[in-house]
Amino acid sequence: LEVRVGAIGLNFRDVLNVMGLYPGDPGDPGLDCAGTVVNAGSSTADELRCGDRAFGIVWGCLCTYGTTKAQLLVPRPEEWSPAAAAALPTIYTTVD
Repeated sequence: LEVRVGAIGLNFRDVLNVMGLYPGDPGDPGLDCAGTVVNAGSSTADELRCGDRAFGIVWGCLCTYGTTKAQLLVPRPEEWSPAAAAALPTIYTTVD
């Protein structure tokens, strides 16, 4: 899936990464993301289509567009702002 990034959530990994203190290769900064699906491809789950608002995990999402697997995104509820949704993915997967 390709997503137009609307909001990102920074976490401790991102802070350590930009300070050069992360042990090993953390990859590009950014992980938690909310945005709009702009390219769903042909092999994605039926749950998300182009134009849908979504949130989840998009590696290196400190950019205008990011790509990720369909399993890592879910629909964003109407009542959630992009910023609120982008704050949840890492927290949720950590405590789940």
